[in-house]
Amino acid sequence: MSHIEGNLPLVMKEENERFFRHFVGTPQTSFGADIGKNIRLTSANVFLPNELEGKTESEAEKAKKSAETVTICEIDVTKDMCNIYGTLHGGCAAYIIDLCSSTSIVCYGLYTGTDGTGVSSSMNIHWHKPITLGKKLKVVSNTIFVDGLIRNARSELRDQQTNQFLYITISDG
Repeated sequence: MSHIEGNLPLVMKEENERFFRHFVGTPQTSFGADIGKNIRLTSANVFLPNELEGKTESEAEKAKKSAETVTICEIDVTKDMCNIYGTLHGGCAAYIIDLCSSTSIVCYGLYTGTDGTGVSSSMNIHWHKPITLGKKLKVVSNTIFVDGLIRNARSELRDQQTNQFLYITISDG
């Protein structure tokens, strides 16, 4: 998994990639798998609000639970992802966001030793600019809140070349 950058330990990057590929599935088992297989997990990071050094074991565990995880996925917009106007179809955008937002929550679960898997219960998507055929996207997802079965992630779709902000989503899972 040397292609995945970030400070998450290698074994956790590998596990996150394995979970991600499981959620994508295959064309025989899952909706959108032909598109999902083209999403690349390129970065997985964990950020702590305070350093763990010098803390007791219980203080360190508490600090780990307040970690924020950030992942970056990338995909190129192809014709089979677009509507008749040559822009990314809203349903396809939701599918991409759903998959990519799960990577940050799974990353959190791997880091904290909790279950980060599940299904989305809602998504609130705000479109800011149309995404056209051929655009190279990066999806930046971060955990907002994770406590038991309540899990929220925020995802931004950005132009890979310019970093221009295109969509934002808050997902609950």
